[in-house]
Amino acid sequence: MTTLLDVARVAGVSRATVSLVCRNSPLVADKTRLKVQRAMAEVGYVYNRSAANLRSSLANTVVLIIPEIANPIYSDLLSGVEEILTPLGIAVFIADTIESLERQSQILLRMLEMRVDGLIISAVAGTSPKSLDAYIRMGIPVVQVMRGIEGAQFDFAGTNNRLGTRKATEHLLSLGHQRIAFVGSAISPSVNQQRYLGFCEAVEMHGLAVDAMPVILSRHSFNAGALATKTLLAQPVRPTGLICFNDPIAFGATLGLYELGLVPGKDVSVVGFDDIEAARNWRPPLTTMSIEAQLIGKHAAMLLAERMKNRDLPISSLVSEAVLKKRETSAPPRIRA
Repeated sequence: MTTLLDVARVAGVSRATVSLVCRNSPLVADKTRLKVQRAMAEVGYVYNRSAANLRSSLANTVVLIIPEIANPIYSDLLSGVEEILTPLGIAVFIADTIESLERQSQILLRMLEMRVDGLIISAVAGTSPKSLDAYIRMGIPVVQVMRGIEGAQFDFAGTNNRLGTRKATEHLLSLGHQRIAFVGSAISPSVNQQRYLGFCEAVEMHGLAVDAMPVILSRHSFNAGALATKTLLAQPVRPTGLICFNDPIAFGATLGLYELGLVPGKDVSVVGFDDIEAARNWRPPLTTMSIEAQLIGKHAAMLLAERMKNRDLPISSLVSEAVLKKRETSAPPRIRA
């Protein structure tokens, strides 16, 4: 088994310098760092970070816990987190709860066992603040991202969901739509409530009755979005526009419209939420609310980095505003014969 001393001999540096390189120390010049890294590759040395953690009690590691890795919004979020934390020498691990409280509990316990230095979490519905009590006792900083835990006193980074959906609904109302359906989330009740309230506010501000606007809940998939849309369009009085909880549901809505022989943006308008990369390349390109998830990831990482330096800072929130991206799935309602 190769050792730090073997690497040091090949690189022509001291063992202490090799150790500094392994720990991403800023005290090492880039030229020396590159020389050591080449020597490590040459002798086949792999740094035993777990053993080093036992010696130093400092993992220099943060975990990002997300609820659905299949949703591209979370890859954007991760990108933002890494952009801030990687230059600080902090490794970011990602864990997917698949919307399961049991799985989330297992992950939270495992991260405690690993003695991570910080936690960024987009929590599963029904998460109790008590599930993070152990992190508080151990002094591990926690930042909530995208989804907040009711009653939890932690820093938060996210978007103004209520205002965002209000803007999305106002967009369709300004185009002349009078019957708009809200296709909400069946698995994210806290965020869904905020987005639905924004929907209701816009409807009421235009003098329309909220009760007259159909509402249906959907899981976050193409199939579920398509099924919800076909259910809505089977009503005697069809909605002319759909406000969808997120882009995957909106994508499903457009597919459901096609299956009914309807054209998104012509026969029925569709507005999503998130503006994942596929939205602009969808056919037709999806009108949606951009939340800039990468920026939210940066905000979460900034809050965590500050909290890691100073545990006594007051609780902070960084909440950005969603921006309408008008594309081809929204247009004035078509009067059909």
